[in-house]
Amino acid sequence: MSHQFWFKPKTFGYGAAPTSCEGWAVVAVVIACVIAMIVRKDSFAIHVSSIATIIVATVVMIAVGVQKTDGAWGWNAGGRQIAGKNN
Repeated sequence: MSHQFWFKPKTFGYGAAPTSCEGWAVVAVVIACVIAMIVRKDSFAIHVSSIATIIVATVVMIAVGVQKTDGAWGWNAGGRQIAGKNN
């Protein structure tokens, strides 16, 4: 893996936004997992496993995002940027 950052701290709010193809790919995979789990309409056990899959995908996305973000996650309020680098 390269040492390039895939995300940057958001200008407004908490978290990070994708800035590279790899970052967008991570977001697309998580969205695809969530959509695939939502459209399943079977038994209660399948619903429980779908919810577990969505939670795992979200946790993995957050972990990757934190590791591959250019700066720290934190609350940013536009001009009063608290996390990351001020541009």
